[in-house]
Amino acid sequence: MNFHKPHSLASAVDTVIKKRRTFKVMGDFNAPTPIPKGFAQRIEQAMKVAGEAPYHYPANAIHLNSAMDSPVPWRFYALQQNDCLNLAEHLIANGDVSSEQAGIIRMLSAAGTLVLTTWLPEPSTLPEIITEHKNTEHIAAASAAIQNLLLAATARNVQTYWSSGGALGGKTCYDLCGIAPREKLLGAIFMFPQAAVRSSKAKPGSLHDKRGDPDQWRTWRTLSPVKPIRYTA
Repeated sequence: MNFHKPHSLASAVDTVIKKRRTFKVMGDFNAPTPIPKGFAQRIEQAMKVAGEAPYHYPANAIHLNSAMDSPVPWRFYALQQNDCLNLAEHLIANGDVSSEQAGIIRMLSAAGTLVLTTWLPEPSTLPEIITEHKNTEHIAAASAAIQNLLLAATARNVQTYWSSGGALGGKTCYDLCGIAPREKLLGAIFMFPQAAVRSSKAKPGSLHDKRGDPDQWRTWRTLSPVKPIRYTA
């Protein structure tokens, strides 16, 4: 494919966007899915390109006092399979997983990688109107980074599931992964190799085919021009 041709590039991007699907893959904690060689490298590449997401405001200085001192208002914390399984054991041992959240353990058992994505809130010492506006921008930027990650993973033949996190947003997970309490979990992105989707109980997203025709959520507007203003002496 010649990416120097604009139509070829557009076609490639369109294909990846349309190919992306949500897959909730349930594994067996006692029989983890075999992870193909090079899987982590593919995720590393995807995370790097995901960082090209736009952001309006830099992160507040309170978030820039560690090794991860980028001004972007999001952070990625990635775990490979063994660490996903260790995390599952800690959650179980600490009683952090309820019966309603048992799916988290099964997804950790099927995942080749988990990417915990946080956004970085403004301090509450700022005026509320400023805090609310900037936080909205930060969440939007972090969401764009997640979407980039999902698409970059899809382009590398990796299936994904964007979870709100559940128990992964709690103290046990934060402490184990070295996430500062002031950061807010926006998404726990489970990354599954194709073998996991084929061999495990994989449930596709239930809303993808319910978004409707574009005419149901997109429209063009035509605005009347401003009438010329005539000035009189």
